[in-house]
Amino acid sequence: MNSLLRTILAPITALLAAFCLAAAAASFGLVTYEANKFLDAQLQEIAINTSKKTPMDFETEDEDRLVVRVWDRSGAIVYHGGPSVDMPWTHQPGLSDAVVDGQPWRVYRWSTAHHNALIAQTWSARREIAAFAAKGAALPLLLAVPLAWLLIRWSIGRTLREFHRLSSAIGNRSLEAREPLRPTDIPTEIVPLIAAINQLVERYRQALETQRRFVADAAHELRTPLAALQIQTDNLLASDLSKQSRELANELGDGVRRSSHLANQLLEMARSEGSPAVCNRTIDLAALITSILTEFVTSASASGIHLERDIADPASVDADDTAVRKILSILIDNAICYSSRDSVVTVKLSLTENQPRIDVMDSGPGIPNDVMPFIYDRFYRGAPQEIEGSGLGLAIAKAAADRNNIRLFHQRRTDVQGTVATMIFNQCSA
Repeated sequence: MNSLLRTILAPITALLAAFCLAAAAASFGLVTYEANKFLDAQLQEIAINTSKKTPMDFETEDEDRLVVRVWDRSGAIVYHGGPSVDMPWTHQPGLSDAVVDGQPWRVYRWSTAHHNALIAQTWSARREIAAFAAKGAALPLLLAVPLAWLLIRWSIGRTLREFHRLSSAIGNRSLEAREPLRPTDIPTEIVPLIAAINQLVERYRQALETQRRFVADAAHELRTPLAALQIQTDNLLASDLSKQSRELANELGDGVRRSSHLANQLLEMARSEGSPAVCNRTIDLAALITSILTEFVTSASASGIHLERDIADPASVDADDTAVRKILSILIDNAICYSSRDSVVTVKLSLTENQPRIDVMDSGPGIPNDVMPFIYDRFYRGAPQEIEGSGLGLAIAKAAADRNNIRLFHQRRTDVQGTVATMIFNQCSA
C-alpha cells in the first residue's frame, strides 16, 4: 500500500532534481566554453599590447578584442591596439558607457603623470556570455516540461488504474457478499474511504437482513391461521348451504387461497433473497423443461391452454437446479395465466453464441412498453384485474436470476400478440 502523494511527488521530485543538475552542468559547460574563448582572446590582447606588435597568427572575433588607446600629456596617441575603432576620449575617469558607430561599449579610463589610457570592450561580448548561460539553464528546463508532463500523466494514470480496479470490484460485488473490501496497492489516503464504505455496506446488509427476517417471520406466522381458515372454509362448503351462502363461502375460499398464495410467495422471496447462490450441479435443460411442463399439464388443460416444447439446441449448464426450476416455473405459470383459452404456450431451448437460451412464449395481451420497466418490482401488477396474482412472481424470478448470473428479460412478440420471457445462461457446461 502506497501513498498518493508519494506516488505522484516522488518521481516528479527526482525528475526536477535530475534536470536541475543537468541545467547546472549545461550552464557550466556553455559558459565555460564562451568564457574560455573570451579570456583566451584577452590573453592574446595582453600579449599584443605588451609586445606592441601583432603576431601574424592572431585570430579572434573583433567583439572579443579590447580597444586600447594611450595618449601622452600633449594629446598625441603613443599606442593603440585592438580593432580600428575611433574611440573618443572620455573625460570621466573610471567606468563609463559610450556609443561608437551605433554600437555600445564599456569604457574604462585612467591617468598617470605622463599618460592617459583608455580601454574599451563591446557590450555584445558580455551579452554573448550571458546568452550562453541562459541557454545552458533554459534548454534542460524546456526539455523537462514535456518529460514532466509524461511522468505526471504516468503517475496519475497508475494511481487511477487502482481506482478503476477498485470500482470494478465494488460494481461486481454480489449483494450476498459478506467479506469487507480489502483492496491492495491503493493509496493510503483512500484507506479511510474504503473503511467507511465497508461500514456503510455492513449497516445496509444488517438492515436488509432484519427486513428479510421480518418478512419471513410474518409470512410464516400468517400461514397457520390461513391454513386454519382454509380448512374451515372447506368444511363450510361441505355442509348443506343455500345458494347465496355457498356463493359467499366460495368467495371466502378464493380470498383465503389467494392470501395463502401471497404468504407463501412472501416466505419464498425472503428465503431466496437471503440464501447464497449454489452452482454445483450440471443441469440438462431439455430434461428440466420437460419435467416442469409435465407439472403444468393439468392446470393448463383446465384453462384450455396447449403446452409445446421446442428443443432447437439441446444444452446443459452448471447452475443451481432449484433456482433454475423456480424461475422457469414462474415464467410458465405467468404465461398460462395471461394466455387466452385455446392458445399455445411454447417453451423453446436454443443456443445464442454458445449461450443456452430459454424462451417462454405466450399468446396473451402483451406488456405495454410503458409498463415494461416496472414488471420486476414487488407487488407491481400490469395485468387486468380479472387475472389473479400478487405481483411477486417476477420479482422472485428476477432476484433468483440475478443471484445465479442468469439474464432474465421480457419483450413483446413480433410475430403475433403476446410476450416472450427469456432466460440466457452464461455458457454451456463442459
